[in-house]
Amino acid sequence: MEENKNRAKLLTVGIAIVLILIICGISMVIYALNRRSDREASQALQDDIMNYVNTSQEQNVTAQEITKEEEPEETPQEEEVPEAEEEPEEPEQAALPETGEEQAMVVKEEENTQTTTIMEEEAVKQQESSIEKTTAKWQKEAGEDLAAVEIDLSRQMSEMRGYWEARNMEAVEDLAYLPRYRAASEKLSGTTKYYYFGETDGDKRPSGKGLAMYADNQYYYGEWKNGARSGNGMWIKYYVYDQNANAKDSIYLQHSYSGSWANDLPNGDGAEHYDFIDENLEPEVAYNRNFIGNFKDGLYHGEIYITNYNSEGNTKEWSGTAKNGVWQPFSKADASGQYPVIVDLFNEDNYQWMTEKENKNQGVQGLISAAKAGM
Repeated sequence: MEENKNRAKLLTVGIAIVLILIICGISMVIYALNRRSDREASQALQDDIMNYVNTSQEQNVTAQEITKEEEPEETPQEEEVPEAEEEPEEPEQAALPETGEEQAMVVKEEENTQTTTIMEEEAVKQQESSIEKTTAKWQKEAGEDLAAVEIDLSRQMSEMRGYWEARNMEAVEDLAYLPRYRAASEKLSGTTKYYYFGETDGDKRPSGKGLAMYADNQYYYGEWKNGARSGNGMWIKYYVYDQNANAKDSIYLQHSYSGSWANDLPNGDGAEHYDFIDENLEPEVAYNRNFIGNFKDGLYHGEIYITNYNSEGNTKEWSGTAKNGVWQPFSKADASGQYPVIVDLFNEDNYQWMTEKENKNQGVQGLISAAKAGM
C-alpha cells in the first residue's frame, strides 16, 4: 500500500516536471519568434525611411533640372533697326454709279482713330484766324468754293451718326453747316443718290439703322429695309443762303419730318416741322410751323393738327382734314376763288384759305427720294 502511494507521488512529480519543461520550451519559442518579428518590422521601417529619403532626393534633382532647362540661355542682343513707318492710307470715298439702277452708296464702317472732333478743329481754326467772322451759320462765306474743300467722308459720317444716336441735334446742326459737310453734299447735286453709313443686309443694302447724306444739305437717320427708308426715322434739310439774299427769300433755317416711313417716303403717323430765321420773318405774317398727323407717300392724309408762328413769337392752333395731299374745304369758295381749308381750333369762324390750284400735293416739300424725286 505504501509502495503504491510512493509510485503515485513520483508519477505526479514527473508529470509536473514535464509540463514545466513544455511550458518553458513554448515560452522560449514564442520569445524567439517575437524577437524575429521585431527585427523584421524594424528593418521594414528602416527600408521605408531610406526609400522615402532616396525618392525625395530624386525629386529634388528632377525639379532643379527642369528649372535649368526652362531658363533661356543669355545671348548677346542685336541692335534693333527701326522699320520705316508706312504712310496711312486715305479712306476710300464712295463714288457715284455712272449708270444703272438707283443704288445706295455705302461708306464702310471704319474704326475712327481720330481723337479731335471736326467741331473742335473748326473752333481752333476760328481762334487762330485774325479775320473776324461776320456771317451767320446759314450764310455762305464770300467767294466760297466748296469744290476746293477737303472732305473725309468716312470720318464725317461716323461722327455725325454718333451725335445723332446720342440725340444731340445741336451738334448735328453745327456739323451740317460746316463747309466740309456741305461740300460732300454738293457732290450729290442733281441726283437722288446718297452716302450711307450704317447697318446693311447680305446684299450690302441699307438695312437696320443708319445715316444717309443727300444733296441739298439733306440727311436721314433711322430705320431701313431693302435699301429704302422704312420704319421710324428723321429727315432734315438745312438751308444755306448767299450773303446778298433778300430777307423774305431766306426765312427757313431747317425743315424736318420725324415719324413713320415706308417705300422711302413718310407713311403713317408723323410730324413735319419748320425752324425759321426770326429776324427775316415779315411782321404781322403767321407761318405754319408744325403739321402733326397721318401721312401717305409724303402727303397729308387724314386729320392734321397745325400750329403757326409769327415774328413776335405768338402761336395759334389749327386743324384740317386732307385726302392724298388735298385739303378738304369747309365750305364753298369765296369771290376770289379761295376755299376755307384749315380752321382755328379756338375760333370756328377763323380759317386759312387756299385756291383750288394751290390745293394739291400738300405734304413734305423738297424731300429727295429714289421712289419719288422732288415733291
